[in-house]
Amino acid sequence: MWLHPSSAHGWETLDRIARSDEAVFATDAAERIILWNKKCEVLLGRTARTVLGKRCYDVTGGLDSHGNLYCHQSCPVAFQARERAKQPVNRFSLAIEVPGKGQQQFQVSMFAIPSYHPALSAVVHVLRARRKESSLERQLTREAAVRDPLWPMTTSQGQPVYLTAREREILRYLAEGMVTSAIADRLFISAVTVRNHTAKILQKLEVHTKLAAVVFAYQHRLLEAPEQATGARLRGLERAQ
Repeated sequence: MWLHPSSAHGWETLDRIARSDEAVFATDAAERIILWNKKCEVLLGRTARTVLGKRCYDVTGGLDSHGNLYCHQSCPVAFQARERAKQPVNRFSLAIEVPGKGQQQFQVSMFAIPSYHPALSAVVHVLRARRKESSLERQLTREAAVRDPLWPMTTSQGQPVYLTAREREILRYLAEGMVTSAIADRLFISAVTVRNHTAKILQKLEVHTKLAAVVFAYQHRLLEAPEQATGARLRGLERAQ
């Protein structure tokens, strides 16, 4: 059993976003970054590996047109995107500090990719230097109106989702953008073993893709805190020596 057909459009949207030529990132209900695509890496000068799992406001530090702090905890705009489907967020300007380039002005559009409860919906941010609306934004505007849930908190059989310590470890490496061979080298296991663990993760979470698994994990806090994961990796390396 994989993804429920009624929610398949959501994962397809996230997969398309990841491959998009638009600069896009997404945040979960705790305002942590769960998606940061290649174009966003180029535009904002930060790699996905350095920002995934961090609070969006800590990464962007966005200012409004008057130089006042705009991005902060409990973002009211993200709340509007999630909870006010009939009042979609209007496009707005945001000044973001880009490493090596200083403060840059961007146009930002925000859309909610629905979860089973509005408060847990992922919020997609589309950034660009130009003002003209993109085709991706038009697609997201249409899809944001669909409020079907993306995933359950439990499996289709009603059982809680549980990942082993090794599966969580591999999932965190996937979230950092590591490929199978790199994960195998890091954990001193074979690539076949990594692929088997990955397949089991996808099966347990009932998703089709690694990206969908990473988004699910951040949404439902299935991953360890970064400092805990680091400790687990160090212990794993010690055991392997």
